[in-house]
Amino acid sequence: MTAARTYIQVLLPVKLRWIPTYGSPAPLEPGRRVCVELGGRRYDGVVWRALEQPDLPPDRIQDIVAVQDGLPAVTPEELRFWAFLSEYYLCTLGEVYKAAYPLLKLRSEQTAADILTRLQKRLERKEQQLAGRHSERVRERLEAERNALRAVIAGYCHSERSEESGSFGKPQDDKDEARDGSKPQVLAAASRRENYLPALREALAAGRQALVLTPEIAFCDSLEALLAPEFGPRLQVFHSGKTPVQRRSAAEALRRGAPAVILGTRSALFLPFRRLGLVIVDEEQDAAYKQTEPAPRYHGRDAAVALAGIHGARVLLAAAVPSLETLLNVRLGKYQLADPLPPSAEGVSPVKPANDDLGTSAEVIDLPAERRKNGLVGTFSRKLIEAIQATEGPVVLIRGWEKPEPLEEEIRGLFPGREILVKTWNALGREGAADAALLGVLQADALVSRDDFRADERAAQLVGTLCQFAPRVIIQTAVPARFNASRSADELLAERQQFGFPPYTRLVEIRRQGSGEVLSRHFLPRDRTLAARKAALLDGIPNGAYPDVKKARNLRAFSSG
Repeated sequence: MTAARTYIQVLLPVKLRWIPTYGSPAPLEPGRRVCVELGGRRYDGVVWRALEQPDLPPDRIQDIVAVQDGLPAVTPEELRFWAFLSEYYLCTLGEVYKAAYPLLKLRSEQTAADILTRLQKRLERKEQQLAGRHSERVRERLEAERNALRAVIAGYCHSERSEESGSFGKPQDDKDEARDGSKPQVLAAASRRENYLPALREALAAGRQALVLTPEIAFCDSLEALLAPEFGPRLQVFHSGKTPVQRRSAAEALRRGAPAVILGTRSALFLPFRRLGLVIVDEEQDAAYKQTEPAPRYHGRDAAVALAGIHGARVLLAAAVPSLETLLNVRLGKYQLADPLPPSAEGVSPVKPANDDLGTSAEVIDLPAERRKNGLVGTFSRKLIEAIQATEGPVVLIRGWEKPEPLEEEIRGLFPGREILVKTWNALGREGAADAALLGVLQADALVSRDDFRADERAAQLVGTLCQFAPRVIIQTAVPARFNASRSADELLAERQQFGFPPYTRLVEIRRQGSGEVLSRHFLPRDRTLAARKAALLDGIPNGAYPDVKKARNLRAFSSG
């Protein structure tokens, strides 16, 4: 008897405002991987949902090309996370799928599936050989080769083993076990990273998985030095600097339900977590968490909180200078302080004037004041020159508007024979500061937009980030008030509320494709009209433009309930 034809919607890694419908000779569950054709091209797709009745005449619906049984299925939690990103950040599900499963990842999975197929064929031939008559010596050799093949195949197949096997504790069918009802906790003390270890130990002891998210690769490197001695092979590092094999290894460990700690940048949010029990967002205030190109243009911290809500996982948000969104959530009772805010966080910025002997984190040099008293030598203030000359260890300088070649020549003239490393802000985030004893910023104003309503907050966050890289930080600026903690978080929040800025509203920018130029800004009220206003904006976007949704106030409500 021929099975009845069924109908499914299939996600494709293509920007489509609709989800294509296909026929299948057998029922397929959401998350199954399939090969389909669209417009004469073949795509690797994911079953989104089964349809009782298609919205097209059956004779107009193509059948799928094949079910890709060799590729791991996408979990229900992954699909829910994709749906959230699509809805919240005003992009298509196809764009989210393409970000979660980029071409390199698909090729890596297909390579693993092809290798497994070849190994299984070799095993079949070996079993056929063993079925014949052989001498004892030959039989022992064939059995050893067969057993070796079985072990290799088991290594490739382990990611597909059912969690119900009990290999890693109880299955997480009911996530109430993971959800303890606690609010996201904010860690702002200088020793905040010390709180990571006991939280991670607790998660692993419960048989669960943990995600430690960082804004840049350099932060991964410093945290790996902290976590590797404690967790050894249970620690998996995931970012663009790792090979496809290393990244696939992290995904396989998660698929088989193994207790593991994943340390990575924002792309780690798309890993197939099975038993996620803890999410730590390191330096949650860092602007590098914002994905700008391509879509989905999500914020890593906010997406991490939403992911934790889907899994019912505990959340820790850590920062020397918490973002205003996070501080507002604390004051509204949505988040909870794990310890009192240090004075630097209460005042927004952990800095001091250059002539202040208080033992705080950074020094601010007023460039206009130095210029008036003849205190500048080209790009450098005399105070910065003296500090560099008095520093025995490595010195790293962060340039902004300065051109590399003239700056290098200036450095050679001022500090002959001294090796001084010059980096951009982005390079600092990627590479770190090479154990610098002194970190100097030549023009901090180049790193903070002057006309942005977030300028004061971002200046504070920039300083907080710099202080993670060196024991001494010196900042040259033409606007010292922006960097010397002259304004409190209360004052900044009151100003935002007065003018209707985030986090009291939702900001959606319409940008030009390619250049990213802002065509219009829309501050949407956070009320019942928000969804309708967002939909209207999406419908009215001109050709060659896209929506960019900025940071929100609270995403914890996106739970697994």
